[in-house]
Amino acid sequence: MSIEDVAWGYLSELVNRSLIQVTSVFYEASPYTCRIHDLLREVIVLKSREQNIYYWTTNDVVGPSDKVRRLVVHSSSSNNTQHHQQRPNYCVDHLRSFVTVGSTNPLLYKMLLSEVLGSSKLLKVLDLGGQETQEEIPNEIFKMFHLKHLDLYRTRVERVPKAIGKLQHLEYLNLGNTGVRELPMEILKLQKLRYLRVYQQVDSSDDDYGSHGFKAPLNMGGLLALEVLDCIDASSGSTMVKEIGKLTQLRELYITKLRSEDGKELCSSLANLTSLRELSVDSIGKGDDHEIIDLNHHHPSLSSSSFLQSLRMLILCGRLEKKPQWVAGLHGLVRIDLDWSRLRSEEDPLESLQYLPNLGEINFCGSYQGEGLCFKAGGFLKLKRLELKRLEGLRWMGVEEGALPRLQKLSLRQLPLLEELPMGIQHLSQLQELTLYEMSSEMIEKEESEDYTRIAHIPEIRIGYYTDDGEWRERQLWEE
Repeated sequence: MSIEDVAWGYLSELVNRSLIQVTSVFYEASPYTCRIHDLLREVIVLKSREQNIYYWTTNDVVGPSDKVRRLVVHSSSSNNTQHHQQRPNYCVDHLRSFVTVGSTNPLLYKMLLSEVLGSSKLLKVLDLGGQETQEEIPNEIFKMFHLKHLDLYRTRVERVPKAIGKLQHLEYLNLGNTGVRELPMEILKLQKLRYLRVYQQVDSSDDDYGSHGFKAPLNMGGLLALEVLDCIDASSGSTMVKEIGKLTQLRELYITKLRSEDGKELCSSLANLTSLRELSVDSIGKGDDHEIIDLNHHHPSLSSSSFLQSLRMLILCGRLEKKPQWVAGLHGLVRIDLDWSRLRSEEDPLESLQYLPNLGEINFCGSYQGEGLCFKAGGFLKLKRLELKRLEGLRWMGVEEGALPRLQKLSLRQLPLLEELPMGIQHLSQLQELTLYEMSSEMIEKEESEDYTRIAHIPEIRIGYYTDDGEWRERQLWEE
């Protein structure tokens, strides 16, 4: 088992024992955020004292004051600068982990980091995530031969020096939401690297969202231990896409700026990724100007690859002339997103998905140009979440009795021609939440004026819209 599998096993056990509560999920069975009870926190604090973990918050100090093995600094937005500069005496010579949580006071952060980098030669974990005052990677880091984990998420770092190649034991490198756009050739020296995130999220809007990827060295396939790659810029062409096929240990793969002509090469590479769980492919362009994602090649090894059984999440952002035929064989798939696919009416996006046995979440945005969608009886037996957005031609929806029996959340947004709720919505007995955002005034008026019997069983119905002044308003239908 990989260390990630072991860790997920521990987390699942704690969740099953109700010691940790999952508050949001990335996709079904994949916790995204969690929280703990105050009583459990007290137990953790007690254990921390026993194991020389020093936890320092703005108003609280937890831990011994002599040999510190793990130092965690969690600073609030307090303006008491003098308090921040004062700290109990401790020795960092034996430090193994230095972690900051939240945006730490700049004076305190600079003082602590200087001390840690100057004294802690045995450091294995350095997590500076969220420190927006950090503009470059300190040179002292490259002298830390034992470093395994380097997290610079949401810092202002824009460049990775060639000295990164000195960190021979590095396994984890997170440069997400930084200004880094390219990695040097020396990254290929990190033969133990398993986790690599280098991207910047695009400002959210209807027509342009996702992430900017990074330009990788052309022989990127040499990082044979890589399990997570997020997200690689494929605009350099088929050579880079072919290199991806050499990374046979990949579990998560995010690709941006894929060219249409490289689709066949990508299918060939995917056939080698027999452990892949998450795949996101974004073609060149944005919104309606996306290039075609051509993944409909009959690659013989892809149709028989265990990739089809291992994949849990699939995100395709770009035009699709046809749905990839192999999607119907993704029996382990839990979540699918189709963005800006612009499938024609004869390419019903539901047809190849309705009988996937584990599908729990669907998100469609600009993915279909047809006038109607019908969820047929016996289809989507495990689906819990469904979001339909920007389907400008959609005029009607139908839900046959026996379809979507476990649906809990239904979100309809920016469907201008849809004038009434789906026919058969009364059959969705498990529906807990219905969201109607930026829908036609005809639909909203119809739901407010007509009999509520079809939707009376839904506990929460939210209506959201922009006023003429551009102000967002949201209300509950049942408040009235």
